[in-house]
Amino acid sequence: MKLKSLFAVLLGLLMIGVTAGGAAAAPIHNQPAPQGGVGAGSVIDTRFEGNGVISTSTYPIYLPQLQRWLVYQKVRHGSEGYFKLTVYRIPVFGYDTLIAFPDGMKVYTNKASGMKYEGKVGIAYHFRKSGWFVWKIQLKLPVKFTAGRGHHAVISVGGSPEVLIGGPVASLVNGEKPKLFTALKGLLSGQITKSNVISIVAFALASGANVDVLVFNEV
Repeated sequence: MKLKSLFAVLLGLLMIGVTAGGAAAAPIHNQPAPQGGVGAGSVIDTRFEGNGVISTSTYPIYLPQLQRWLVYQKVRHGSEGYFKLTVYRIPVFGYDTLIAFPDGMKVYTNKASGMKYEGKVGIAYHFRKSGWFVWKIQLKLPVKFTAGRGHHAVISVGGSPEVLIGGPVASLVNGEKPKLFTALKGLLSGQITKSNVISIVAFALASGANVDVLVFNEV
């Protein structure tokens, strides 16, 4: 996998994303800067934690008044850990996220903390944080690394329910857009190609959502 090429693609999409978004997904000023994410305004940061994580590589991206890191991790096949999602944003009516994991990976939704599990939307797990004036949201989700040895990705998309649950992102994870769905499944299974990355990330940003791609190697 050509990681430098992947990160160059994500950088280009990030530069598009920071110019987009509205009041429900606007950048937070004078707050600690999160590490990660390709977002339309706000920032989603995703990564694995726990004893199953062997190493984490972060690649800095510098933009005017903004610094982010793209994350690549090595994890131990068959071990357990946590998937952590952090969102920094200006709150309005709460926040929804859809998370798509590789086939075969065990996800313990009954042990999730920080956000409420709402069930599955297509191939994605749906979590929600309700309430007003919550500038930081953090989901901690136990997982087991059983996707199979090799490269994989986790795709996290966040935003308002209208965008995610009743809008275009739901149509994607429900398989209603065959070409995009093929790209999504390919990206999850480790086909980290320029075409797959651009297809999924650009679609999410155009939908008014925030998106993060976490790449990992199960060894």
